Amino acid sequence: MAGFAVFSELGSGARLRLCLRSLRLHILCLALLGSGCAWQPPARDFSVPPQPIADTSARFAQPDAPFSEPDNDAFHAQPSPAELAASAPGTVLRYRPISPEAYYFFGVNARAWQVAYTTADGDGRPQVDVATILVPDAPQPRLLSYQVAYDALTRRCAPSYEILSGSMVEHMLMDKALRRGWVVVIPDYEGPQAQFLAGRNSGQGVLDGIRAAQAFLPDTWVDTETPVALWGYSGGAFASLWAAEIAADYAPTIPLVGVAAGGPPAHLASSAESVNGGIFAGMYFAAVVGLSRAYDSIDTEKLMNTDGREMLADVGESCIGQELAWVKDPVLSYAFNDMQDYTTVDNLLDVPVIKKVIAENRLGQKGFGAPLFYYHAIFDQVTPREDAKTLAATYCAAGVPAVSFNYALGEHISAALTHASAAVDYLADRFDGKSPPNECAQLMERLDRPE
Repeated sequence: MAGFAVFSELGSGARLRLCLRSLRLHILCLALLGSGCAWQPPARDFSVPPQPIADTSARFAQPDAPFSEPDNDAFHAQPSPAELAASAPGTVLRYRPISPEAYYFFGVNARAWQVAYTTADGDGRPQVDVATILVPDAPQPRLLSYQVAYDALTRRCAPSYEILSGSMVEHMLMDKALRRGWVVVIPDYEGPQAQFLAGRNSGQGVLDGIRAAQAFLPDTWVDTETPVALWGYSGGAFASLWAAEIAADYAPTIPLVGVAAGGPPAHLASSAESVNGGIFAGMYFAAVVGLSRAYDSIDTEKLMNTDGREMLADVGESCIGQELAWVKDPVLSYAFNDMQDYTTVDNLLDVPVIKKVIAENRLGQKGFGAPLFYYHAIFDQVTPREDAKTLAATYCAAGVPAVSFNYALGEHISAALTHASAAVDYLADRFDGKSPPNECAQLMERLDRPE
């Protein structure tokens, strides 16, 4: 009763934050129990990469705790512009073995390395991203690029950093792939500036991470003909779909056989309107920060009032849903806030430059050659159900050869778990060359209906 009395004395905002944190941690605990906690001690057999990589890349020592944050870690440093310009996208500049951890107390049953590789931001400027490569004990000829929904404005939540400390929430999902013998590559696709929701920057980071894994691993495990699949949820699904859309032009030699995408922001403006003033309002604020880093044309000094500038500085050190990393969460901090209270304009979404940025980063601009498994929470609070189904139909119209659309049990957080096994099963069938299910005929009907 004493605990209840303390809880009841808290303000409504504080009670909400406690409830949200409790919900996420309960979901995490249920997932851990459901997975059987069958993690093994981490494998430590670190074989040498292929000779061309060993000859041309810098080998770093295995990092030990306490781990340096990416901003202070020489492994993450950006080379000189001349060195970057001389390296083709996907070139491995540095590598190191790591001992990956899951949920602080468990080792990951995989041999693991991190690679620093060349890529480019949305304006084509060369930069270095980091990817983590996990190889199970008996690797099969399958390569999965798993895009973590790290939804970050700080690199303290980068997957490459979280997997060292064991603070990555989504390990339970990629572990489903490791148990099947798939090699997994996990890119820090937001890049060195943590450009959350910058589409082309993320898509190129994903594709060049795959190229880096292909170059780094021995041909007996992965080569350029090994089938590749993409999988991600929420922000990770956004990055996965952007990678799929630009793959034919940017990285046409990657043998992409399937994409699984759950709960992406199907329409950025619609999602912003949907969450504004509600429990997930902080996602809107985080998106403004991430996109303003990618676009100099977004003049936050002009568009934001004094409170808005303070809010952006605060959100700029946060991550969404990374409870184990103990970093500020904008969803917990800005629930039920209204963007209009922070801006100098009536509606930020009506500003021409904002409209242009939203249009450039929307999903569904192109089709792609691989089949798609698209799942979306039936009670999703971030993206309206109709937007999700319309995006699925748009991909059909854009030439995606087969689209399977499923409503997932739950809301935006829990649906990441309830449909994870279905996503892995779908990709397993694509790896095995089975014909994909196709609902495009039904989905396309909605595009033909008059408004």
